[in-house]
Amino acid sequence: MLKRKTRIRPVDDARTHILSLRDKPGFMERFIDSNKGRGVFATQPVEAGAFVLEYRGELISAEECRARDYTELQSTFLFEFEWQKRHWCIDASKEDCSLGRLINDNHKSPNCTMKKIIVNDTPHLCLFAVKKIEIGSEIEYNYGDSQWPWRKKEPKQKISVLETKTSLTDHSSHDASNKDAVVTQEPKQQTSVLETKTSLTDHSSHDASNKDAVVTQEPKQQTSVLETKTSLTDHSSHDA
Repeated sequence: MLKRKTRIRPVDDARTHILSLRDKPGFMERFIDSNKGRGVFATQPVEAGAFVLEYRGELISAEECRARDYTELQSTFLFEFEWQKRHWCIDASKEDCSLGRLINDNHKSPNCTMKKIIVNDTPHLCLFAVKKIEIGSEIEYNYGDSQWPWRKKEPKQKISVLETKTSLTDHSSHDASNKDAVVTQEPKQQTSVLETKTSLTDHSSHDASNKDAVVTQEPKQQTSVLETKTSLTDHSSHDA
């Protein structure tokens, strides 16, 4: 009788890759277009709840981060969060071949969420799948609820006033079976998706054994050096 393969807990999988300082296999970087830049895509299926990638970079205090001189592009790779009642920052502004820093924003239907994992008394920001991810799918998560500039440039669709019998609340996911509505589309150019992230808020009831964090996104304007990310509780696009 064959033994059933032991399933690795997602948090333990994250810790293993954090300690190895290597990205998890099954993902690849790919250039998308001149507007969106680079992105990360799955090369093998990912189950819902599984660990995906770490947002890896230099851990520094918020004060040190503010004192550094960053270009506008570099500042979009700064991920500010709160831990142990202090503000911290993951500085991923340096190209280090890690994939987590290249993952793009999706505020409507992301397939991942960011959580804070504590390893050896140090916080690490890790992405976990919130749904099954198929081969070839882009890895995305919600950067937060701020009015990010690229979101304002998303294509908009106009409903014709003639023979419109149904209410289309989400034209991007409009079902072609709604034959009663006449829709005309006027897409607008999408601006480049900078690698802006999210910030994490601390929570004293962190349970490292299971659900390490819940995202509570509170991003700020990207023009600030630190104000470029969403907020995670401490259960615990991109390229110009």
